[in-house]
Amino acid sequence: MKHKTYIISVIVLISITYLCPASFADNLPLKKENVSGYFYPSSEPQLAEMIDKFLSRADAGEINGRIKGIISPHAGYIYSGPVAAYAYKAIDRKEYKTVVIIGTSHHYRLRNIALYKEGSFQTPLGRVPVDAAFAAALAAAGPNIVPINSAFEKEHSVEVQIPFLQRTLSGFSIVPVIIGNDSLPLCEELAAALKKVICSRDDVLIIASSDMSHYYEEKAANEMDAKALTMIKKNEPYKLFYACTARKTELCGFGAVVTLMITMKNLGAADVSILRYATSAAAPDADKDHVVGYTSVVFSAPESPVHNLKIEKRREDMLTQEQKQKLLNVARASINKFVKTGKRTEVNTDDAVFLGKSGAFVTIYKNGILRGCIGRIAADKPMIHVVNEMAVEAASADPRFPPLQEHELNAVSLEISVLSPLKLITDIDEIEVGTHGIIIQKEFYSGLLLPQVAVEYGWTREEFLQHTCLKAGLGPNDWQKGAQIYIFSAEVFGDKEKY
Repeated sequence: MKHKTYIISVIVLISITYLCPASFADNLPLKKENVSGYFYPSSEPQLAEMIDKFLSRADAGEINGRIKGIISPHAGYIYSGPVAAYAYKAIDRKEYKTVVIIGTSHHYRLRNIALYKEGSFQTPLGRVPVDAAFAAALAAAGPNIVPINSAFEKEHSVEVQIPFLQRTLSGFSIVPVIIGNDSLPLCEELAAALKKVICSRDDVLIIASSDMSHYYEEKAANEMDAKALTMIKKNEPYKLFYACTARKTELCGFGAVVTLMITMKNLGAADVSILRYATSAAAPDADKDHVVGYTSVVFSAPESPVHNLKIEKRREDMLTQEQKQKLLNVARASINKFVKTGKRTEVNTDDAVFLGKSGAFVTIYKNGILRGCIGRIAADKPMIHVVNEMAVEAASADPRFPPLQEHELNAVSLEISVLSPLKLITDIDEIEVGTHGIIIQKEFYSGLLLPQVAVEYGWTREEFLQHTCLKAGLGPNDWQKGAQIYIFSAEVFGDKEKY
């Protein structure tokens, strides 16, 4: 958000911070600051003094647990800096190795998610390296997460967070990301990718860079922003998304905020603290009739996370360990032959279990990150033939990924889910999270999620239903509006070693 021009006298400094240290390779991209002297001071001493003054006046109070994410505004510092300082005061001197900054695009039209994959970002306080390994894993985890350095050239939503980080943390690297506001599937894709890459790491912080309502009188701004803050406090990302798209409330970067909220749910950061809310009216000489809202929010999880999700005991395995290994071998052989020769493998067996008709899914992971997953629901073919066919489909026909290449074979592992027959239900209490997968059908729409997905993301029964609706292309609560709900169980087993 741009406000009145903020002009600061420039002091030319010859400082070691402007020399390229050995840790920054000369041939890697360098994103230079583009709003210094406008959004914040261009001289190192003035910038450091300004941020430190904001921090000294902020009181974050007691935050329970480990902070996993924050929302911070991105306007000129004289307007939003005093509010941003509250979130940064909460993380001051804490240890984070990687900071993911999710901004919104003010200048570059995006159809997907822009990633700055390697190099460094420069501010008057020095350079901060990009975590290239994390960025590469993030790009591999989502087909719409792509390197677009040009999206960052004029953008300020990521840049203005970095000086605050430089004054509160040390020894960290960043992963700059820009996401648009008009696509819930992109928000979900980025959130899922972040969950996959972060996994059990406790040294990653995620920042959603966003202002709130724009150019209303202060009373109207306060009323509109209160609606968004209520949904943020309750961590209701889908409700917030639809409220913003319906213009019932406003966030300049609501795609970033929605992504953060979904990710925080996935990571078990259930505690939400609204540390500060204010508008630009508090700034000297501000336009009191056309204000912008700002907030500082932190999301935290217990220091020693305990998975509180109740997992019901699974049904007894119908496959022996030897039979599971046989199916994994069939899937491996099928993928190998097809990737190398383009030909399919024929399988034969006299095992009565394998000849029983069953649906099945085959999932491929590359270095622990999803690389393909396709299955067959209908129990109309022998189990071993379904596994044989779905292995090839997962490797070659998942529309989210390019076909698997021969050089990737040594880096992939497999997971097979053998499905039970489907059961149509009328009472959602029959759904046992951790035991059942769900299929939701309504009109021409259909979506399926396997049982392990709800466990992996820590969803409640209602959240599981909502995400299955979204997978089907429906609204999150359409399961309550005449949809058919089927449940099934699955015997899930995999190859933990590299394939």
